[in-house]
Amino acid sequence: VIAAGTERVYQGHPTTLLMPDRKTMFCVWSIGHGGPAGPMARSDDAGLTWKRLDDQLPAGFRKHRNCPSIYRMVDPKGKERLWVFSAWPGMPRIVSEDSGKTWTEAKPLGVKCVMTFSSVIRLKDGSYLGMYHRRDEKRAVQVMQIKTADGGLTWSAPRIVAAVDKKAPCEPFAFRSPDGKEICCLMRENFHKGRSLMMFSTDEAKTWSQPV
Repeated sequence: VIAAGTERVYQGHPTTLLMPDRKTMFCVWSIGHGGPAGPMARSDDAGLTWKRLDDQLPAGFRKHRNCPSIYRMVDPKGKERLWVFSAWPGMPRIVSEDSGKTWTEAKPLGVKCVMTFSSVIRLKDGSYLGMYHRRDEKRAVQVMQIKTADGGLTWSAPRIVAAVDKKAPCEPFAFRSPDGKEICCLMRENFHKGRSLMMFSTDEAKTWSQPV
C-alpha cells in the first residue's frame, strides 16, 4: 500500500515511472476524483517499499489539478529530465534535472485539456510525442498530440488526431509494435456505449488511421 485511503480521502489516478536502473520508481497521484495533485512517492527496490516525497516538492504543485502523470525524457544533448504534468490550469508541470532528488515548478504548457498526457512516446528522430484529450467549443471530445524536440522544455502547437462522430475518444495510450515500425494508440470511449477505439501510424505519428 503506497497511500491508504479512508472513507473521506480518495487516493486516486496513480501513474508510475521506472528508471533505467530497474529499481528506482516514482509514483504520483491526485486526491479525489480529478482533484488536486501534491502526493509523490519513491521506491528504491522496484516497488517493494515506498517513501513519501510530498514535502520535497514545490509548494505550487498542490494547486495543480487532475490526474498528474510522470515521464522521463532525454534531450538531444543527453540531458535527462523527469517531468510531472497535470491538467489544470493550462497543463502545469514540475521538473527534476537530478533524477528526482530535487524538483522545481516550470511554466505551464498553456494548452487546453481535460487530462494531461496519458502517454508520452519517443519517436525515431529522438523527439517525444505527447497525447491527451480535450473538449471543443461544442463539448465534443478530441484526442490531441504535441511534440517536443528538446526533452520536454518546449512543445509544438497541438494537433487534433482523433474526433469520432457520436463517440468520445479520450485518455489515449500510444505504444510501438514489436518490430518498432508501427505505433498503436488505444482510446477509451467515454460515452460507454461501445468498445474502446484504436488507430495506427506507420510514419511516426505524422498521420493516423481512422479510429475503429
